[in-house]
Order: sequence, then structure tokens, then C-alpha cells
Amino acid sequence: MATNHHVTRLAAVLALALAAPAASAQDQLAIKGGRIIPVVGEPIEGGVILVRDGTIQAVGEDLDIPIEARVIDATGKVVLPGFVEPHSPEPLVQANEVNPNVPFVSVVDAIDPNATYFEEARRNGVTTAHAIPGNSTMFGGKSAVVKTSGTFAEDMVLRRDAALKISLRPSGSSSRMGHLARLRRELDETLRYMKSLEEKKAEAARAEADEEQDEEEGGDDEGDANAPQEEDEEQDDEGDSPDPSAEDTEPDAQREALVRLLKGELPAFVYCEQAMDVPQALRLIDEYKLDATLILGRDCYKAVDLVAGRDEPVVLDPDLVFWETDPRTDEDERIVLPRIYREAGVPITFQASGVSSFSATSLGPSYLWYQAATAVKYGMPPEEALEALTLRPARMLGIDAFVGSIEEGKDADIVILTGEPLKLGTWVDTTIVDGRVVYRRDEDSRLKELLRPIGDDAGED
Repeated sequence: MATNHHVTRLAAVLALALAAPAASAQDQLAIKGGRIIPVVGEPIEGGVILVRDGTIQAVGEDLDIPIEARVIDATGKVVLPGFVEPHSPEPLVQANEVNPNVPFVSVVDAIDPNATYFEEARRNGVTTAHAIPGNSTMFGGKSAVVKTSGTFAEDMVLRRDAALKISLRPSGSSSRMGHLARLRRELDETLRYMKSLEEKKAEAARAEADEEQDEEEGGDDEGDANAPQEEDEEQDDEGDSPDPSAEDTEPDAQREALVRLLKGELPAFVYCEQAMDVPQALRLIDEYKLDATLILGRDCYKAVDLVAGRDEPVVLDPDLVFWETDPRTDEDERIVLPRIYREAGVPITFQASGVSSFSATSLGPSYLWYQAATAVKYGMPPEEALEALTLRPARMLGIDAFVGSIEEGKDADIVILTGEPLKLGTWVDTTIVDGRVVYRRDEDSRLKELLRPIGDDAGED
């Protein structure tokens, strides 16, 4: 019995000793041999990326790889920062609430980590997404920037309350005029509410100053020292009662988001469905001094001159190329949104139509990389297209200190491609989020089934 006891203890010690290096190895990762495109700076041929505890520790050539690190050989492949999707309701269980005026809700409560969107995102190199309410709303609620891998929604959040969704598309049976009037009324009422809060704060400050002055003057009055103890106790009891003048000076939960919006503390993502919505949106932005990003529907290219030269970032409609009939000539004209906006000098980013929009005729726009490849086809330089997938949306969302490029100190959100980016025949080989491999093409059973030749009955009885 004693011998068995010692053997058991020895086995436990050996197991712990062996487990320690294994745990350490999980925290360290090295990617070597591939062509690294960091987005900032020049590409590195045959470079090395060292990762520890989910953070990029070093990027360069001929770096010493720790012996305990897990090594991914990317020879013959291309290594990029993970893609950032700047606007998507796809992570949500429901894109919009029934009530169009819900600025106080948060999308974090509606994110489903098991949604098909996240699986498709990892398969296509998207490592960060801006989960935001859809366009059928007025004030749709507060968005969140999330990583595309995680067990629970809270674990995935990179930036909570990233923006407030505002849509100028009429909701329900409302007209455009009525919708805009309601929107303005809410903003004006919030401004009056903010003014009343400031007045209450000023009144409370004056009351506090008067009370301090009374205490100082009372302290100099020697007669107070001879006052009966009962009177002192009565005054103490009165002091414990609420001061009528010290009302709540903080915004309530219903108004908090709009107050932050009008203070410039919460950005706005403003959706314009038609060209006529663009001047109204710009007027709102200027009048209420909003920190805004424009989400432009495909018809909005007709107002591109109004957007050009302004500071608001722009996210294009998923339908980048389409045909329109000129009402005057009755001739069909191909509209290419990336070309139109670039020629006007407007920096653009892309959004995908999402997995819920799959169809036989519009499969491509469901993928972020396809949008960038389409822009390249119509004249955008590949380097700019890659920036529009990575660093540009990261800056737009205020998360470029963490993601958007391969740099020391940033999150290890990395994509390894089988070939040159945005080229036909190139696949995502590996997707890494926070230093963890979350997708490998050689382990993707669904993709293998999709690509299996028709009539191939291998593996079937």
C-alpha cells in the first residue's frame, strides 16, 4: 500500500512538471516564413511574428523563436492583420427592436456567440466586428465592438458603447418628414433636459457653498457652545433628512445615451438610405455637433459632392456595383460606388451584406474580402483596399491601438492566406484571435463538404 501511495505521488508530480511547459507553450506563438503585410510599413519577406499572452511581442526578420513557443510555418503564404468589419447587425439575435426609439438599449444583450455570422467571419478572416442595430429604427441603441471568437458575449467585447445608431430611413408607417421631426424633437428635448441638469448642479453647488459659509460663521459664534444638547440633536436629525435642493443631477437611464451623444462622448453612426437623406444628416451633424460616421445607401452616391471635403468617415452600401436606367435618356448605366467616392476624394470602408442575405445572385457581397476585391477591380490600389479592410475601420471605431495592423503591442489578431490577398483562388488558411488559433482550413469540415464534387459519394454507405 505504501509503495502504491509513493507511486501515485510521483505520477502526480511528473504530470504537473509536464503540464507546466505545455501551458506556457499555449501562451506563446510564433509565425514564421510567410510574407508579412503589416499594413503599416513595408512587407517583410520570410518574416517572424512572436506572440505572447495574446499580444504581438515582436515583428521582423531572423527573430529568435522561444523553444517553448508553438510554431506555425507560413512559408509560401501571406500573413495579414485580421479584417475589421465596421458595421454589421449580423451578430445580433434581432437586428432591430419593435420600438424605433430605444437609445438606452445595448447590443451586448442581443449578441449570440453561436451565431452563424461568427463562424463565417472566422472562416473569412474577420477577427473584429462592430455589432450595431440595423437600419429600421430611429435611435436604435448602443453598439459594441467585439472579437469574433468567444464563449460568452461579455468575453468578446473589445469596446462597449462604441456608438449610437441613428437612421434617417422612416420606420413603420412614418413619413420621412415625420421621422425627421420626431428625431429632432428627441434631440431638442434632450438639450432642454441637459440644461435643467446643469441648472440643478449650479443650484446644488450654491446651496453647498452657502452651507459651508454658515458653518464657518456658526463656528465663530461662542453662543452656540451654550445651546442645549437637545437642540443639537434635533439639528443633527434634520441634517440627516434629504435636502430638497440637492436633486439628482445625473442623467437617468432613458436619457443617458442621448446626453452622451450631444456632449460628444458617444459617436453616432448615421444611416442614409437615399440621396435626399444626406443633406439632412449633415445638417443634424453640424447643428447638434455630432461625432458621426455616415452609413450610405447605394442611392447616396448622387450626393457625393456634399460629403466630399468633410471629416465624417464613410461606410459604403454592400451593393457596390449595380445598373441604373437614366430617366432622361432611358439608357442603362453601370454605377461603381468605390470609383465614384474615390474620385471625389472620400475615404471609404466596406460592409458585407451578411450571411442572412445569401442568394444565388448576390453571394459575393456577403464577404468583406469580396468587397475589397471589387474595389480593386475598378481602380482602387490593393494597398488601399487592404487598409480599408483593416486599419481604416479600426481608426473609425477608435480601436486602432489594439487591432488593424501587425505591430508590437497590438492584439494578435492575424490571418494567414494561401496566396496573395484579394486574388481569385486565395483562401484563408488560418485565423488567429488574441493569439489563439480559432480557424484552420484543413479542419473545416463544412467547407470540405461544400467543395466536395457533385456525385462524389466517398464516405457514404
